[in-house]
Amino acid sequence: MPGATPERVAARYFDTRSSRAHLVTIQVQQGHAELHDAQGDVLRRAPLASLRVSERIRRGPRLMTFDDGAYCEVTDHAAFDAMLAATGYREGMVSRAQNSWRMAILSLVGLVAFVVVSYFYLLPWTAALVAKTIPSTLEAQLGNATLQSLDELVRPSALPAADQQRIRDSFAALRRPEDAGHNYRILFRKGGRIGANALALPGGTIVVTDELVDLIGTGAGMTGVLAHEAGHVAERHGLQQVFQASVVGAMSTYLFGDVSVLLATVPAAVLSMRYSREHEREADAFAVQVMRDNRLPPAALADALQKLEESHGGRRTKQAASDEHDDGKSGFFSTHPLTRERIEAIRGGGG
Repeated sequence: MPGATPERVAARYFDTRSSRAHLVTIQVQQGHAELHDAQGDVLRRAPLASLRVSERIRRGPRLMTFDDGAYCEVTDHAAFDAMLAATGYREGMVSRAQNSWRMAILSLVGLVAFVVVSYFYLLPWTAALVAKTIPSTLEAQLGNATLQSLDELVRPSALPAADQQRIRDSFAALRRPEDAGHNYRILFRKGGRIGANALALPGGTIVVTDELVDLIGTGAGMTGVLAHEAGHVAERHGLQQVFQASVVGAMSTYLFGDVSVLLATVPAAVLSMRYSREHEREADAFAVQVMRDNRLPPAALADALQKLEESHGGRRTKQAASDEHDDGKSGFFSTHPLTRERIEAIRGGGG
């Protein structure tokens, strides 16, 4: 690198022959770096092209290393930067970014944007693809494990056997799209804290609470709710939610350790998951199509959801004074987010 610069930069020189530091000054002359001792004598001279200069660290010394491993420590960053600039030396992009608040802020914004896009778009898209590849046997095992966890929260059903069979028969009689690999069965439990609810477990098990039957009956509305839950099973929404929760859990495990926590909480994740609005729209569309194919009014499903909304809305009002027992956090809408648009869309599906 041609040219000379009059600047001299103080440094500590380590020659590899001993651990003692030599106080020197660095000067650039005719494309060479020269080390001068306290008397001004040249201790060493080397071509600039043969030297390695470390990246700048805000408070740490920079190293200028020779071919044989000897090096200089420089703490006067400003003077060293000026000397390097005079030789035409340019910092790498990473080093410049590390020492720029603007780049740091832009990097932080970019990281946040990447996390948001990954969580809300890339992760669901990947989950949908992965869910389709999971074997039915594994899905059934996950469903059984989830049912065992659920049975720790609920009690045996007190619903009359005749009502249970009527609901099962109505569902079995439905003409539904092909859904290979799912063995549907309807089970009943007394919900207790989970209230009026229906839960679609991986593999095809649908759990209906007594409270839901008491609220909406055993007719077309119940059939519509079961068709909705079958839509979640057919589209493997539960598996998608488990995959997303597992990815987040795996990242936490990678950062904080203890993989046993991840394995133990998969069934719990199924029970506590909240379907996305997109999943709900897909399950609604599935249910509406099934009801239309079976000459049942989709409005019956909308009426059932309306009753659920009014029921849970009333409970929230009564419990508003108690933060410890807020039923707004339990029941059908704790796992199935409801909007006015959904009900209107279902009513519109009746043609």
